[in-house]
Order: sequence, then C-alpha cells, then structure tokens
Amino acid sequence: MNLLKVDTVNEVKNKLKLYFGERKTESPTELVFLRNAVHRYLAEEICSDTDIPQFTRSVVDGYAVIAKDTFGTGESAPVFLDVVGSVDMGKDCSITLEPGQAVYVPTGGMLPAGSDAMVMIEYVEMLDEKTIAVYKSAAPNSGIMNQGDDFKQGQLLFEQGHRITVKDVGMLSAIGKDQLKVYRKPCVSILSIGDEIIDITENPKPGEVRDINSYTIAAFAEETGAEIQYIEKIPDVHHQLREALKNALAVSDIVLLSGGSSAGNKDMTAEIIDAMGDPGVVTHGIAMKPGKPTIIGVIEVESASEESEEIQNKLVVGLPGHPMAAIVAYDVIVNDFMRRYCFHNEEEPIRLTARITENIHAGEGRETYQLVSIKRL
Repeated sequence: MNLLKVDTVNEVKNKLKLYFGERKTESPTELVFLRNAVHRYLAEEICSDTDIPQFTRSVVDGYAVIAKDTFGTGESAPVFLDVVGSVDMGKDCSITLEPGQAVYVPTGGMLPAGSDAMVMIEYVEMLDEKTIAVYKSAAPNSGIMNQGDDFKQGQLLFEQGHRITVKDVGMLSAIGKDQLKVYRKPCVSILSIGDEIIDITENPKPGEVRDINSYTIAAFAEETGAEIQYIEKIPDVHHQLREALKNALAVSDIVLLSGGSSAGNKDMTAEIIDAMGDPGVVTHGIAMKPGKPTIIGVIEVESASEESEEIQNKLVVGLPGHPMAAIVAYDVIVNDFMRRYCFHNEEEPIRLTARITENIHAGEGRETYQLVSIKRL
C-alpha cells in the first residue's frame, strides 16, 4: 500500500512561497472603470488628491454663527443676531462674519469665514428680514464639518492589494478616481477526473455521480477573484488526462484537478503532474482534515508572450473527490495562494471566538477544519 507522506499546512505555504514568493515580474495588471471595480484587487496605492470636505460646510439647515455669541441662550432668553447674507449651494462664500452677525446656510453649504458653528433653523425665529432670535446655544464646531475632517490631501486611503468593496466606491468617487489599476484576474481551469462523473443534467445510474465539484469549486474561485477559463470532464485514462492537463497549463495560471488525488491504483494525478515538468509534485498529502490527499504541483512553463522568453511557475492542485474535502482544501490552500501571489493581498482572515453546540472530532495529528453557521445568541 502506498502511504502518503504528508506536509503540514504551513509547510505547504512555505513551499509555495519558495516557488512564487520572489517573482521576477509583478502580476499582470489592467485599468478598469470605477463602475466595474467592485471586488477587484488594487495594483496601486490610492491617496487622496484633495481634502474631503474641500471646505468647511454645514451639515444642517440653519444659520452660521460665532458660537460664543450664543452662549447662555435659552427659550426665555434668546440672543438677537443681524442676518448679513445667505450662502448659495455650489458657490464660494465671500462673507466674513463679525460678532453679532449670522448668515443663512443650507445643508451642505459653505460656511462663511469667521463662523464656527451652526444653529438649526428649528431654533431660530425670523423677527424681520435682517434680524433673527436664537433660542438655543451652539457649541464650537456643532452642525459643521471642517475642511479635511474625512481625510486630508495626500492621505493614504487604500493599500496595494486591497480588495475594493461597494463601500469604497463613494470614497473613490470623492477623489475623482474614474479608472483604477487592478490586478488581472488569474485564469483557472478545472478538470474533473473519474469514469463515474457525469454532467449535472444527467440522471445518475448506479455507481455514477453528478459533477458537483466542478460547479462548486468554480463558484469559489470566482468569488476569490479568478476567471474560469474552462471546465472539462476527464475519464480515468492516462493519456487523456495528460493531454487535458497540458492544454489547460497552456492557457491557465492555475489548474485545479478534482478527484484522482488519493493513493489508489487508478489515481494517476501525481504521476502525470510530474510528467508535465519540473519541479512537479511538491506535496502529496496535507496534514489536514478533511483534505488529506490533496496534491500540490508546480510546473515551469515558458511565457506565451512573443516579447519574453521568461520561465514562469504555474500551480496545479489535485483536490480530493469528496465535495466537502475539495471545498476545504480549496479555501485553505488555493484561495490563500491566489490572494497572496496573484493579488498581493496580505489581509488575514477575520477570526471570531464562538461556542460550538456539538462535539467536533479532530483528525489525529492533523489540522481540523469545520464549516459552521454562526448565530448571535
């Protein structure tokens, strides 16, 4: 019996770092419009080109005042201020406020020089066209946003490798970034191996199984940020699998093999990966549960570019045939690899402390991974 000599998860990641961590060239990039940038990974640092807000502005509808003019004011003891003008939205304000004066400013309008607070219109009574009574005091900076309160010109907003979220779009719009330099999506091909595999549209006969893994892993890969080049079902035939892997390597950055990763007689994945070129299989078995029979291969391939004869390493991963094991192995190894070496994203996964509701049986001498649903008690 051929026993697997396993590596730990950290040993696998260190091996991948050896082959991919010191790339001669940066991962390929492209420009995309902001409307198409959500979930893409930045290939540049983004700094603000301006102060936001660009001017001190009101966040309420009311009157700009000098705060100390309103101190001690109340419903029974209002203060009376002279109205010396109003602010038009979208226009510069040239008024300079003096003690005892006020200026009407709509929400979002620019505060006049000399003012340092806003009084909401609900606490103001117009006595005539030139005079208001203020019935509530205003603290300095109340009702306003000062220039640069959100962020300053030149301030770093996003680091290289950051994955753009829907919440980031507003900030990027505020600094005028209509196009962004992002990392190109790595091309991933998936080969589903096994005589028993049939398409999900077919009715399985005894001994046959629908191709769950291809669809599932493709969805996970796209969620990571990859582009699926193609998916192909391959029978347990040596020359067909070898040819399929050769073709996939020619057009893909990463090739995922689903099934055919154990030490069984018909599982020829490791042998064929080795036949594709050096260094070949670098790990055959990982000390994890589930996912122990996972194969990690690295193949040197000549660049397809006519302008370059550079040799580049491509990742080949033989995932287990069991759907749950394939999902876990993908997330722990391939997802981590793509983030680090395709998108240069070093963000660590979010860790939460939770209480489990049932016993989880760990694999002896192996890291155990368990899919869970988290609920707030």
